[in-house]
Amino acid sequence: MTKYSINMGIAYVFLLIRFRDSLLPSRMHPRIASLFILAFLIIGGSASQLNAQADRVTVKNVKFGSKERPWGDYMVEIDVEAMGNPKNDPSVINPKYVDNIEVKLLVGYPHPNPADGKDSFIFHEASVVIATMEVKKSRKIAFWIPYDIAQRDNLSKEPKYWVIDLAVNGTDIPVTEQNIGNRASRTLNPQSLASMRNMAGSPTKGIMLPGYLSGNGYRESGQNRPPFVRIEEN
Repeated sequence: MTKYSINMGIAYVFLLIRFRDSLLPSRMHPRIASLFILAFLIIGGSASQLNAQADRVTVKNVKFGSKERPWGDYMVEIDVEAMGNPKNDPSVINPKYVDNIEVKLLVGYPHPNPADGKDSFIFHEASVVIATMEVKKSRKIAFWIPYDIAQRDNLSKEPKYWVIDLAVNGTDIPVTEQNIGNRASRTLNPQSLASMRNMAGSPTKGIMLPGYLSGNGYRESGQNRPPFVRIEEN
């Protein structure tokens, strides 16, 4: 049981004791009332555990704009951590590892020469698939934009808009109020994400690429790099 579940259980107990007389019928036998409270605690605790386990993968940190020398490519580095698997999932090979993790990054930078002086943006999108990650251990992945593109578009350190989509075995992990702080830019909230995606339309693909496809072989080795499912080779 997680700390979150324990705290929620304590809260349930306090509320039920505090408002027991108003929540339960006045003529109910004390033993039956106790059974109602016990059932409520079991259901509440299970719901808390489900909420705690909902995000099988999380984003711990995002770093924009690092320049990989001597090439000067524009890099985006994402620190990802696997949290765990649901119980009794037949697709899980080893409960200590989360498999088939897709990380998709959508970024929107201000257009350097907007028509009629109106605000417009250039959107890029790229994704990687991580074959497996050990639970409770983070790994760094990177996306890169070539130097010439970064210079042409006058890329700032952090894009105006960005969002990281996560999925495990094809099942999306939605952006919520609880995780949006590490999953999207400060200019967005769960309600405005749809508007941003509509504005992005069909973002450019093939410009921003996974770090392992960079011309300089960005950090191809190292213990902190996860094993990728290589969708495209150099």
